[in-house]
Amino acid sequence: MPKAVSTREAKDKLSSLIGWVRENADEVIVENHGQPRAVIMSFAEYQKIRALKEQQHRHEALHTLRRLRSEVRERNQDLTEEQAEEIAERFTCEVIDDMAAEGTIRFERDI
Repeated sequence: MPKAVSTREAKDKLSSLIGWVRENADEVIVENHGQPRAVIMSFAEYQKIRALKEQQHRHEALHTLRRLRSEVRERNQDLTEEQAEEIAERFTCEVIDDMAAEGTIRFERDI
């Protein structure tokens, strides 16, 4: 079960709290005026959370791209399948490049 401490206690006992996190494989919740404000956790747990967030971002981006591809096809029914695929591919590449430039996703294009 996570341990809860005040911001003052966290400041005064940071080293011992980090030791507690490592020994107990649990988190410390830092509260300010009784409200949770931050968490001290192991770096390994932090990395797992970051990986899950990245996976979720990728899933959401893929879902958005698939939805947009479908919309492009519906709006452009007079286009051939090849033309619609080309438009969707170009748009997908542009969105991925934009998201990578913003740092929303990590992506390297094979050239």
